[in-house]
Amino acid sequence: MAAMMTSMVPVTLRTATPASSASTGRGRLQVVAANKMTRPSLSDPDIQQFKTGPNDTGSSSLQIALLTKRIESLTAHLMTNKKDYATQRGLRMLLGQRSRLTKYLKKDDPARYESTMEGLGLKVK
Repeated sequence: MAAMMTSMVPVTLRTATPASSASTGRGRLQVVAANKMTRPSLSDPDIQQFKTGPNDTGSSSLQIALLTKRIESLTAHLMTNKKDYATQRGLRMLLGQRSRLTKYLKKDDPARYESTMEGLGLKVK
């Protein structure tokens, strides 16, 4: 048993800074994206058309567009890494979040919903 313990590689986990963990009450692990290109940028020309104004960073249509770009990126990743179950879970979570946002947008502003779905090439339900 002692021989097994010495051959193990030590793993260090980074926790959130004390200032940010004070608000949650617990130290949280930080998730750092290995490839920053997986996160779409607000300055991307494909994303610009979904902004409602120059300072828009969080409207429903913009969030749906950003989630769609991330979903496309993860889907491409899963084509080559079929057994990456953590990414599969993350993809399912993003799909659920996008679904909730589209339901809200459809209820709140049907015209904006249809233009967003057409702009992204998604099915209008």
